[in-house]
Amino acid sequence: MIRIRIERDNHGGAKRVLVTGHANFAEHGSDIVCAAVSGIVYGQVNAIEILTGVRVHQPHDGRGRVDLQVPEGLAPEVEWKIDLLVEAMVISLKDIADSYPQYVRWINK
Repeated sequence: MIRIRIERDNHGGAKRVLVTGHANFAEHGSDIVCAAVSGIVYGQVNAIEILTGVRVHQPHDGRGRVDLQVPEGLAPEVEWKIDLLVEAMVISLKDIADSYPQYVRWINK
C-alpha cells in the first residue's frame, strides 16, 4: 500500500509530503496506481525545484520513498509559488487516494 502523509503548518499550508510504499495494484511495471502517484510526485517536485530554484526533495532510501519538505525562511513570493505547486500536487494525490482507497492510504496531519 502507498502511504501519503501530509503535514501542515499552523496556517494550513502543506509543509511536508511523505510518500512511501508500493500500491501492489498490478505486477511491477504494470501498476497504474504506482505510476500515477509517481508521475504526480516526481513531476511536481521537479517543477518546484526548477521553477523556484529551491531544493525540496530530501535524499531517499532507494525504495520508492519521496520526502518533500518546504524549507523555512523563504522569500514570500517564492513561498507562495511553492505552496501553490504543493497544493496542486496534494489535490491530485487525494483524487487517486479517493479512487483507489484499498491501494493508497491518505494521512493528513
